[in-house]
Amino acid sequence: MYTFNRQIVFATVCLMPALAMLISTSCLGTAANRETLDDIIRRNVEAEGGQSAIEAIHNVSMKLHITEANSAYDAVYVADRQGRMRIDVYIGGQRVYTEAYDGHEAWSLAQRATKGESEDAVASATLQRGVLLPDKVFGLHELRQHGAHVELEGRQIIERINYFVLKFTLPPDDYVTHAYVNPDTFLIERMRDMRAIHPGLDPATKWLEIHNSDFKRVDGLVRAFKGEQIDLRTGIVLQTTVLQSVQVNGVLDPTVFLRPK
Repeated sequence: MYTFNRQIVFATVCLMPALAMLISTSCLGTAANRETLDDIIRRNVEAEGGQSAIEAIHNVSMKLHITEANSAYDAVYVADRQGRMRIDVYIGGQRVYTEAYDGHEAWSLAQRATKGESEDAVASATLQRGVLLPDKVFGLHELRQHGAHVELEGRQIIERINYFVLKFTLPPDDYVTHAYVNPDTFLIERMRDMRAIHPGLDPATKWLEIHNSDFKRVDGLVRAFKGEQIDLRTGIVLQTTVLQSVQVNGVLDPTVFLRPK
């Protein structure tokens, strides 16, 4: 039987700066920032399809293909505007693991199991904030009303692009991550934070980046169809996620978020 560790899911759905600062510390705060934080948020929302289109998202379903150094698997991720989510992981067409957040707690379902197991507060927090991050159900303009703190830290040049750097402090555990907004497209191209990619297998933390690319407009909304998780110290790509398809506001049975008992 294939054993699928729940921490692998954490690295996939969460989506993610001392090393980042070392890349170009002179760029932070040195350029005249003509754009305010509210300007950047507004232009990001416009670039992604507009406030009305984003707020019209009631639920989303995404089919993903994920590859790592020695493995590849598929996943179906669903989330709704109530902050609930579920991810089912498949290998060779067979479900090998499920993890979900029902709005109150996280639970998991192992391969061939019929009864879900409650998870701890760390799992719940990880899955909860994963739904909140932009590019799923909510827009950047909605973060603060859901309890997040958003700051404009300055500018930073990475690969000749002078990004706006936004710091997110996310509920429910004040987790900190940084978003890098392209000043030409106003899309979030990079997310950086310090964490373990698979805590259950290796608890050592690393400066990691999620590099988003292959942006496409689907049903009026712009999403990244490719994301690479990169170890910033070595430059090695640890994980690649390809969005194969996305459906917004499809028929969704709310019981899929409930733990099987």
